[in-house]
Amino acid sequence: MDKDVETIDYTSPGGCRPVTLGDSEGYRGRKTYAKPGGCYYSARLAVSEHLDSIGRQAGAIMLREIHPGYIMPVGVWNVRESLRALLKTRFERFDSMDGALNYATTILEIPKRDWIETSALLQKAYFQRKISEYN
Repeated sequence: MDKDVETIDYTSPGGCRPVTLGDSEGYRGRKTYAKPGGCYYSARLAVSEHLDSIGRQAGAIMLREIHPGYIMPVGVWNVRESLRALLKTRFERFDSMDGALNYATTILEIPKRDWIETSALLQKAYFQRKISEYN
């Protein structure tokens, strides 16, 4: 995968205020271990395998909500295998990042603004100025 990649986990331990844990990397990769640990790398692996199998390069942002009923510590395996299975199915296509995020937030409980505030890549997509704006 030669583009940016990021995972963000939202969890509500004991039903308390949601806590976020996420990390990202750009084109040059990482120099330190990702904060989410193995789940980050298992998600990256599943997406990289899929992109390699279809001969494409792309960036990816994986959003995950962890609810109080999630009690077994199988995160790494679960993330990798769930993404592998998901990427074998027919999935939605969108013309823009905003369209994709709007759709995702109809399924997820965490509001769109919270995902944007947490995500380095979403902030870059929404707020980074483009060279064409400097005429």
